[in-house]
Amino acid sequence: MTVKSLFAEYTQQRKVKVTEDQFISFTVFFPALLVIISDGIVDMEEWEYVKQLSRFIAKSFKEEDQSTVDIEALAKAYRHEISYLIKHLRDWQDKFLDALQSYILENPEIKSSVLETMELFAEASEGTSNEEDKKIQYLKEKLNLE
Repeated sequence: MTVKSLFAEYTQQRKVKVTEDQFISFTVFFPALLVIISDGIVDMEEWEYVKQLSRFIAKSFKEEDQSTVDIEALAKAYRHEISYLIKHLRDWQDKFLDALQSYILENPEIKSSVLETMELFAEASEGTSNEEDKKIQYLKEKLNLE
């Protein structure tokens, strides 16, 4: 599955307020979301990290695109989709990871960004937990990040 085909499938089921390019950025940072929610519970502290992640993705998109994107509106759209994905992770996780895997093959220069972002969000909360470490190891292997 490619990110473009994932976007097509996703937008058939969801009315999203992001462009295809913005969705690609969202997909690139999807592993960080998986690390944040690796214990299966999204508590208040983790939701703060989710909000930070949504702003982080929005800001990175603006930096890449050099456009006049409304960062707050884009971050809100990302939060909305993150909330949906947390509830429907079983339906979407493998599709996102498969699409990201093929995207990384075409764009190997993003490997370090994907890995660094996962580690950054794992470290943000009192160090990396066992669940976070296991998720990072799984994602490193799945996405061939080493």
